Amino acid sequence: MRMPLPIRGMLAALTVSAALVLTAAAPANAAVTVTLSPTAGAVGTRVDVLASDCDQDATGDVENTDTSFKLPKNNNNAQGSFTVTDKMKPGSYTVTVTCGSDTASTKFTVTSGTGAATGGGSTASNAATAVLWTGAAAVLAAAAGLWLLKRRSNVTAA
Repeated sequence: MRMPLPIRGMLAALTVSAALVLTAAAPANAAVTVTLSPTAGAVGTRVDVLASDCDQDATGDVENTDTSFKLPKNNNNAQGSFTVTDKMKPGSYTVTVTCGSDTASTKFTVTSGTGAATGGGSTASNAATAVLWTGAAAVLAAAAGLWLLKRRSNVTAA
């Protein structure tokens, strides 16, 4: 039995989307990336730092401060944290992580007031996980769009 053309098109689109998601999720030589959780906070806020694709112990520091921290290896990542001190005035700071010969950085914003000493949580602990969920959402959106097109193609003119 031969599949109808719209079904074959939908299956082809889903296959291509899945292939793109899988190849994007696992780059061959991924560079170290730094993720902060939260990305802003007041004095007393604990900031969790994740260095993705860092397969060794790493070190980190916050620019123009005496704040430095260690990021022990955890699987293919390095994780650590620092706490916003009262010496850090409100504004934007660059957080730099050194993993072997690689260096990566991102911005953290100190806000006014005081924050909780426990910090915040994160919904994605790994960049690859975020890419996979984004890809899955794109595949689902493509499937829904193709289904709607198929549904509309069955409507006859009056």
